[in-house]
Amino acid sequence: MSKSLNLSIAQLLHDFAIKLPDSFTLVNNLGDLTNDSRQLNRGDIFCAIIGHALDGRKYIASAINKGASLVLAECSDESEHGRIVFQQDVAVVSFYQLNKELFNLASAYYQTPQAKMTMIGITGTNGKTSTSQLLGQILTSCKKPCAIIGTNGAGLVDNLQTIENTTPSATDLVQLFDKFSQQKVTHLAMEVSSHALEQGRVNGNAFDIAIFTNLSRDHLDYHGTMADYAAAKRQLFTNNDNQVAVLNGDESQVKTWLTTWANNQNNVWLYGRSDYIKNSTKFVSCRNLEHHSQGVNFVLMTHLGDIDIHSPLLGDFNVDNLLAVIAVLLIEGLALVDIAQKITEVKAIAGRMEAFSAIDQMAPMAVVDYAHTPDALEKALLACRQHCRGRLYVVFGCGGDRDRGKRELMAQAAEKHADYLVITNDNPRSEVPMSIINDIFLGLTPHAQHQIIVDREQAVLATLTKASTGDVVLLAGKGHEDYIILGKEKIAYNERQVVMDFFKHVIANSVHKSVGEQL
Repeated sequence: MSKSLNLSIAQLLHDFAIKLPDSFTLVNNLGDLTNDSRQLNRGDIFCAIIGHALDGRKYIASAINKGASLVLAECSDESEHGRIVFQQDVAVVSFYQLNKELFNLASAYYQTPQAKMTMIGITGTNGKTSTSQLLGQILTSCKKPCAIIGTNGAGLVDNLQTIENTTPSATDLVQLFDKFSQQKVTHLAMEVSSHALEQGRVNGNAFDIAIFTNLSRDHLDYHGTMADYAAAKRQLFTNNDNQVAVLNGDESQVKTWLTTWANNQNNVWLYGRSDYIKNSTKFVSCRNLEHHSQGVNFVLMTHLGDIDIHSPLLGDFNVDNLLAVIAVLLIEGLALVDIAQKITEVKAIAGRMEAFSAIDQMAPMAVVDYAHTPDALEKALLACRQHCRGRLYVVFGCGGDRDRGKRELMAQAAEKHADYLVITNDNPRSEVPMSIINDIFLGLTPHAQHQIIVDREQAVLATLTKASTGDVVLLAGKGHEDYIILGKEKIAYNERQVVMDFFKHVIANSVHKSVGEQL
């Protein structure tokens, strides 16, 4: 391969203080940027970053063998920035803090495709997926095509493709932006994880609207402290005139942040259910909240007026998610009457307080939810209680190789709000399942009504069989996932399908019994 570089990348690197020799021949056949050598195609530029878990520089030779046309290799010493060496006639350019700059580099390389869309970023411990998908549903139905990037995948709302991380790598992310802009997508609702913000996979300047849902204990194995976790989330918000912040005003963290945002209150919308919210210049709140078997009703209150809302979603926290969504819809110019109509049409998000039952049969209601933090589990149980006429069961576990401190807290939340607990597996990874369960067990009192069933599917089926009509069974932790991680292997397991098959069996048996009685 000749020492040749694309004119645009040469100019781009110059903007990052890297001067390429005049002797380089410039060509126009370079491919994509990628920081994953496994995804590299011939002609691509390999960005060898120093990541949290892996050092991409170890894969430079592999990338070159696969046909990389250029390598940008992160260096730790600023004095090495711009140094060029050759491996097999491929230029390897040292780039100081490449990981930190990769999103900006990729954005420039693909000519800032995000600027062609209204970018909506959503951060917070819980609610990101539901909020993004609700926005995707409603905006698309309003002829504002909205793509989604997040836990459930990337793509248009009815055609999500699986992705590895909630927030993809910087190069993958900007390529998705480019793909969506070419598809004439007008809006993008994107979950933005604290990991991604901390690692520089994306930055707040990319977003026209930034939403904060809530903050509770999670990811302390990575961030260390709640203060550091909150600081990572804070990076989504630019506090400038180019971005509107939509903040959950019921959160104490928001009240702390607002003390430093005094000069830019015109760009802040508060949402929430407390009386405090209505003191804001721009707000979205509610009153007369009612829960029933088919969802919730409430009066929407905003600085633009009030209107009745009827939603098929379950629980108070879905009301919070709806309030955040409504704020964005108002920012985007939708009328209150149109918003109210669209909310009646929304569908439950896969694995997010998703209810299943055998209608008109003698059976409990099952709710599949992704809750895997103490706060999320508590909120999911409180939501289920609001729709429960009998006993409330919960099936849950805790992930292995993750924050061990939350295991006892999960148990405490479960015992406090459920009538009966079934403790089981939830992605044990490299840990011994019973070791995790024992950690959970430490959080229970001697009076806890509980059972241990290590096999997840058996735990689900046993609990559904035990429960009666009027009872609710919350299946917490797996949500939309279609696997359980044992060791380093993903074992196929779809909890939603397990539940659907159970109720099909209930209905089939009921029909069979009815026919038998008639005979």
